[in-house]
Amino acid sequence: MCPQKLPLLPLQPGPLAVSALPMTGQFIMQIPTGELAVIRSAIESILASCKQSTPAPAAQSGYDTDLSTLEQALEQLIDVMTRVESDLQSTHDTTRADITEIGNYALQLHEALSAAARQRAMSGQRQSLACLAIDIALWVAGHDGRIETLEPVADGIALVANSRREPVELGMLCTLISKLIAAVSSLISQDLERMNPGRPWRVLLLNYCIVATRSHDTQLMEDAFGVLTSNLPEDASRFFSEGMGQIEALDYPPHVRKVMEKYHSQWPVNRSLH
Repeated sequence: MCPQKLPLLPLQPGPLAVSALPMTGQFIMQIPTGELAVIRSAIESILASCKQSTPAPAAQSGYDTDLSTLEQALEQLIDVMTRVESDLQSTHDTTRADITEIGNYALQLHEALSAAARQRAMSGQRQSLACLAIDIALWVAGHDGRIETLEPVADGIALVANSRREPVELGMLCTLISKLIAAVSSLISQDLERMNPGRPWRVLLLNYCIVATRSHDTQLMEDAFGVLTSNLPEDASRFFSEGMGQIEALDYPPHVRKVMEKYHSQWPVNRSLH
């Protein structure tokens, strides 16, 4: 795992520019919804772009050798997801384990599609691929499955947050992140890899708090900060300390400052963890 793929967002209200995830062109990123129609459309669009691009000479192996096979697999995936939605409306035979397995497979195919785009130097598809990963995860969460592959989702959240600046949009994104966190597998949320600061679970929770702060919504901040202190108490003090520094340096409203001050006083840097 490469920590640099999952940057922490600066705590600032304006547009962000994270060097690891550059914005390109005039692409306007939509807030993901998890709707199957959106997932299908995104896959078709990215595949069409891959077909129109020539892979670099060094990429004549792996996924690139058979794009048609990947396309067939993605078509079959959409068929399966469509049948699941139909079944849930009628027989309700699909289980949580089934949805989780479908989600794992979908994110494996997402990685294959991402690899095909990278092999063709299609940097302009990074935003679309980021949204697709989030949409897949939202679909899984919306059908009571569990998210067991978190890295592309956390990566996507960082990129989407980078593209938003309006508090209302950031509030919508914050609500979306909350749904994803609730659906993350316990194998991940148990957080057994605490020695890795770039682990997706940690980055997702910290970015959740940053997006909540940028939304200027005090209830969203309270919710996010509660998740942080419950799951990452060892990071809470530093987060609130740095958050106060950012809020003092930038033009945040008084009600946002008040919430940050409260948590900063409750979680001083020299606080002992028990």
